[in-house]
Amino acid sequence: MNQRILFEKLNNGDMVYIKDDFEEACIRLSASDGHTTTFLKHRGRKEVEVSQSYEAVGNIILGGEEIGKEEYDKY
Repeated sequence: MNQRILFEKLNNGDMVYIKDDFEEACIRLSASDGHTTTFLKHRGRKEVEVSQSYEAVGNIILGGEEIGKEEYDKY
């Protein structure tokens, strides 16, 4: 995903969902008070909160594509 677009969406208070087929996972990002919260979700499992420094998160941000909430929830 384009880093500039991601940064703008988070600064606007938007929830961002990104899926990466290579990592076989999705992430959900939200920001408030200058802090970004990251959740990781594998297919058919519940999401878990992870550090943004977690390696898979960086890979998903760089190589993934933005998806909608509905697709994220179904993943």
